[in-house]
Amino acid sequence: MRTVLSCRGVLHAFLLVAVTASFACTPDDSPPEPGPASGGTAVVGLAARPTTVLPPFATSAFDGELGPLLYLGLNFAEWGDGQLRYPKDHPLALARDWEIEGPRLVYRLDTGRYWSDGAQVRARDVVFTYELLGELGEMPMSIAAARLDSVTARDDSTVVFHFEAPYPGMLYDTGVGILPEQVFGGMSPGEIPAASRSAAQGEGAAVVSGPFTVGSWGPGDQLILVRNERSRVQPRLDRLVFRVIPDPAARLTGFRAGELDLVQVESYREAGRLAAADEAGILRVRQRGYDYISWNRDSHPALADPAVRRALSLAIDREAILAALDMTEFAEKAYGPYGSIFGDLAPSAPPGGDFDPARARELLSEEGWVVVDGESVRQRDGRELALELRVPAEHERRLDAAQMIQAQLAKVGVGIEIVAQEFNSLFARARARDYEAVFLGWQVGLDPDISFFWADPESPVNVAGYDNVEARTHFEAALAATTAEEAAPHWREAASVVASDYPYAFLWFFDFVWLKAGRLENVRMDPVGFLRNPHEWTVGATR
Repeated sequence: MRTVLSCRGVLHAFLLVAVTASFACTPDDSPPEPGPASGGTAVVGLAARPTTVLPPFATSAFDGELGPLLYLGLNFAEWGDGQLRYPKDHPLALARDWEIEGPRLVYRLDTGRYWSDGAQVRARDVVFTYELLGELGEMPMSIAAARLDSVTARDDSTVVFHFEAPYPGMLYDTGVGILPEQVFGGMSPGEIPAASRSAAQGEGAAVVSGPFTVGSWGPGDQLILVRNERSRVQPRLDRLVFRVIPDPAARLTGFRAGELDLVQVESYREAGRLAAADEAGILRVRQRGYDYISWNRDSHPALADPAVRRALSLAIDREAILAALDMTEFAEKAYGPYGSIFGDLAPSAPPGGDFDPARARELLSEEGWVVVDGESVRQRDGRELALELRVPAEHERRLDAAQMIQAQLAKVGVGIEIVAQEFNSLFARARARDYEAVFLGWQVGLDPDISFFWADPESPVNVAGYDNVEARTHFEAALAATTAEEAAPHWREAASVVASDYPYAFLWFFDFVWLKAGRLENVRMDPVGFLRNPHEWTVGATR
């Protein structure tokens, strides 16, 4: 496999494939295991539509969330004790078990799994999918093949992944949804997405292996899933509808009008109000986002000094800001690049606490930034400690938080000018490191590998240009480890070094919050995502 450098982001995927070929194998005549089907339709309100319908081409988080619904991978990830776990013989996995043999990972497929066109799922489908991933260059999902030498089919039901060397993410990287080779095997990588989208126009025309198949997905803003009658796991719903409503206010209006059963909400204040009024149930995907302010050490002499960066962080009262934003119930203060969902990988609070404006003033004075002649902004050698803080113009919460941070930093003698800028141009500016301070956020990945953000100063997502030899040494050791247990101390130490260097003001980890209508039941969410068990969802008779 060709090595690909990319970000370890979304590695769960969504696939719709065309019925374009017959297959000689005759499936088992036994019907799927009966499920307690209750019927009905659930409607989910989304901010954005899927960007693709194929696992190897997935680029958005929503693409990945749909994966286990339509297109099964070899394994199924669950979250527990601060890490991903991969139970064997999972009903939403194509393999019944797996075994790691040094640099090899052997999967034994469940021979009772069939595509929705009646063809049996075989090892050659897995080989085809991972060879395709290796041909996709800088597509995000191609990172799953980056450390592979090859994938081989030992027989129809046994597939072997040959890695360059053993590493903790072998199961993670082999969890991508598998494509049917009999459908796409004769196509070039460039032809596959168009073919799959064409198949998605007709109900049941997509070849899938999960509990759902495509009912319809036209040019409009609605994707309808229906039961895959060949799936061993049968949904209790008749239909699952995803309706794209970009405007947050319009999504809330639709929810309150009874048109939506589940909707992601951006206003924590509104979520709390609706829950208190018993108009909605609240569900959450815990700590999958975090907000930060990145300091560009090359833009201002003060920002090159870790003591000054520490002072800036100590001057920010995160607890007060979270309370003012009605986020206290849905967020926790950040002390570094891992949140508490990662257990003991997460850095602890700084000695003396995270908010200490008196100590912030002392540090600034010790570094020569002093108040001169009664001026409100500190100076050193005639240069004011005044910074431009760029914030996405579309992001109301960050704009509100920026104003509070501006007032808090003013109390320790730091001047902040807030500049609101359109997000895409702002992020391009951040990647080019053309800023003094920038207020952004990341979605938190569940693989503990954060080296792409911190180990390489040339990485496109290392917006702070961070480069620390000690941290890099630990990252390299973690990446060279053969097991998660062996890697963990190095991830922990690397995170501690990063946190103590204050390249960011790490602000808070926050939950993704969803409002649920009373008629929708059996919905389970966890840090992996919001679509963990739609096959088990049920709805009442009325909205």
